[in-house]
Formats: sequence, structure tokens, C-alpha cells
Amino acid sequence: MKNVKKRVGIVLLILAVLGVFVLSVPMDKASAAGVPFNTKYAYGVTSIADNQAEANAMLRAEWEDWKSKRVTSNGAGGYKRIQRDASTNYDTVSEGLGYGLLLAVCFDDRAVFDDLYRYVKSHFNGNGLMHWHIDANNNVTTHDGGNGAATDADEDIALALIFADKLWGSSGSINYGQEARTLINNLYNHCVEHGSNVLKPGDMWGGSSVTNPSYFAPAWYKVYAQYTGDTRWNQVADKCYQIVEEIKKYNNGTGLVPDWCTASGTQASGQGYDYKYDATRYGWRTAIDYSWFGDARAKANCDALTKFFARDGAKGIGDGYTIQGSKFSNNHNASFVGPVAAASMTGYDMNFAKELYKETVAVKDDEYYGYYGNSLRLLTLLYITGNFPNPLEGFNPITPSPTPTPTKQQNTPTPTPTQKQILYGDVNGDLNVNSTDLSLLKRYLLKQVDYIDKDSADVNLDGVVNSTDWSILKRYIIRSISHLPYF
Repeated sequence: MKNVKKRVGIVLLILAVLGVFVLSVPMDKASAAGVPFNTKYAYGVTSIADNQAEANAMLRAEWEDWKSKRVTSNGAGGYKRIQRDASTNYDTVSEGLGYGLLLAVCFDDRAVFDDLYRYVKSHFNGNGLMHWHIDANNNVTTHDGGNGAATDADEDIALALIFADKLWGSSGSINYGQEARTLINNLYNHCVEHGSNVLKPGDMWGGSSVTNPSYFAPAWYKVYAQYTGDTRWNQVADKCYQIVEEIKKYNNGTGLVPDWCTASGTQASGQGYDYKYDATRYGWRTAIDYSWFGDARAKANCDALTKFFARDGAKGIGDGYTIQGSKFSNNHNASFVGPVAAASMTGYDMNFAKELYKETVAVKDDEYYGYYGNSLRLLTLLYITGNFPNPLEGFNPITPSPTPTPTKQQNTPTPTPTQKQILYGDVNGDLNVNSTDLSLLKRYLLKQVDYIDKDSADVNLDGVVNSTDWSILKRYIIRSISHLPYF
């Protein structure tokens, strides 16, 4: 009897210790998840990796390597910054903070993310945007207008904040959601040319007379519109595509865009008009708009890029082309390979896409010039392995809201333990109800696919799956109705 009591006491002590441990884990962290996200893009290809498990392990290793070289507290004012490389005396540009924040949140590294963002905030200018150039000793540069903002950096920072809000919640020391909304508003007010919707390259210059196609991030703007309710961002996305349509009048069908141009697609005064180290990012940013939102313009533009680069194969990609397609520089590096692999995610040529994946993994730049190319390499590797989801759809970090209990007026039968438990609206069976389900249901109704959960799709419980169910599901997703099933 004494031994039994002793064993019971030990068990109770263990349970008490475990209980304290569980309670001590922050709820937002306990629910967080980074790479691998195990998500599927709504459109196109989800991953071009040959072996997904190996790809995910490779990504984790590459993140640790990138972090060891790029993230530093030296000259960061008590926080952390992204340093470039020896070729630029380990200075910092705001672009790097955008890249670093996106990587940190995708790899679920909240401590690094928070330190980087506090560094960003310590370098906001009067417009609430980040100084674009800071030296290694934490001084804003003066010789090149380092106090101004670079639009691509701030738009990446804003997207990273949305990721953080959705992944970790905003109840901690940084209110990611509020920071994102404020930054997005500042971007619109200072980096969009009002009246034309042209994306300016910075808060203090540019517009219709000079813009940068590699800054165009239409998927970002659609997320902004949904997240903030400011639908003007959709017009900015449309304008980006309109400018690229103008460029097509001059690029001979290659799909190549210039580093800089006017809103009419012509050469901007004093700026480069070739496909070089700025323009290379165009395929990456644009392909994501197809993966997340299915924009046919994104697919057409990326298909053209894929077709162009397939002529020389993945190993033949150089680092300089006229937009008409003449190669004038043969340096083969990470800055150019990864973004082409990203463009291939629209599914135009899967054999070439697989070749590009292997080349993106294989090609890593020498560390003396390692910042830019290796940053783009890791970002594109995230995307082309299915690890860069739409933050508004790709994961659900907080405990999912329970499926609403039908009211008595609905006369919906309560399932017994032997009945199938149905999450109404979950057409693809991933235990989430979002626009991916809406898209799949539309494709089913158009007879493009037949693999849906018809019980979940019958959201009005009339025994058939038709356009009425699609309409109700759409209303639920945009929150004009509060529950499913609905009839």
C-alpha cells in the first residue's frame, strides 16, 4: 500500500511539472510554424523540388548559413541589421532588411525578426519609411541621399509584418498588424504617384518619368488591399501590368524588362534600359501573383521569360541582356538563376523548371559579393519549394475558430458519433476554408477538375453542388455571412 501511494505521488508530481511547462509556453509561439509550411499554391506548380523532404532540410541549413553571414549586431544600435559583404564594407541597405524580415518570419525566427524590425524603426525617415542606406557604424549616408526610402524594401517589410501578424499574432511587444497597416498607408501616400497609380522607386523621386519594373510586386498589393481594405492597391497592381505591356512594344517578345523605364515603357533619362541586376527580380515577384491569385497576366509574362531562357538552358543564363534578347555578359550567378526558376513556377515548361531548380541549389555566389545573389537565391528557393504561401491563406497560426453550430431555425441534424464530421466549405480537405476552396469549387463547376469533397462543398445542404454553393461560399469568405452551412 505504501509503494502504491509512493508511485501515485510520483505520477502526480510529474503531471504537475508538465502542466507548469505547458502553461509556460507562449500560446502564439506554440501555434507557430515555419518551413516547411506544407501548403499548396492556389495556382500553377507548388514545388519543383525533386525530393521535398530533402529540399526542406536544405532550406533550414541554408537559412542558418545565410543568417551567420548576414545578421549582425555590430553597428546596429543595440538591435540587429542585415550587413552586405566585403565589397561594400559590410554596410546596410533597406532592401536587405526587407529580405531578412521575410526570411526570418518564414523560418519562424521571431527573436531575429523583432531585432531586425526594431532596427528598421530606428531608421524611419519623416515619411515613416526606412532610410535606404546606412553604413556599418549606424550612420545614414549623405553622398547618395541615404535618408530617402527605396520602395521595394518597404513593400517587402510590410509583407513580412503581415506574415508575422498571421503567424505569431500581434499581442506581443510589437503589434505587427498595426505596424503593417501604418507602413502600407505610408507607402501609398509617398511611393505611389497619385493620379497615375505608377509605383515610384522611392518616396522622394520618380513616377511616370522613371520607375523600376523589378519593384513591381502585384501579389503584395493584392494582399495589402485585402488586409487593409484599401482597394486602391489593386489599381497599383493593374498599373504595373500596364507598364509591362508598354515594354512589350520594345522587347521583341522576350519577356525581358529593363532595370529602369518610363511609364510608357521607354528608356528613362539617365537610367539603364537593359535586363541586369535590378530587372532580374521581375520574374520572382511576378510569378508569385500567379501562384497566389491566378493572374493570367503574370502567367503570360513569366511564360515568356521561361521560354526565352530555355533556349540556352539553365547553365547558359548570363547576367546581362538587352531587352530584345542579346546577351552581353556571361557571368553565371545566383542573382540571375533563382529568379528565372521562380518564373518557371507558372508551369510553362516543367522539364526546364526541374533543371532550373537543380541549378538554383547548385549555384551560390562567392562571399566577397555574396549578399545580393545569395539573398535572392534563398528567397527564390523558399518560393519554388512551396514554402512562400500567401500569408492570408497559406497557414493558420492561431487555433482555428470552431465551425459555427447551426441554429435551431436551420433544422440542421446534429451529427452522431458514427456520422462524417464535415467542415463546410473545406472543398479541398485541408481543414481550412479560404479562397483556395472557392477557386477549386469554381474549377469543379467548370468541369476542369473532379476531386472535391462534395459533402463539404454542399454549403446550403440541398443535396447538390452547384453555382449557388459557390456564391454562398464566396459570401462566407468575404465575411458577408457568418456561418456555414447556410440556407
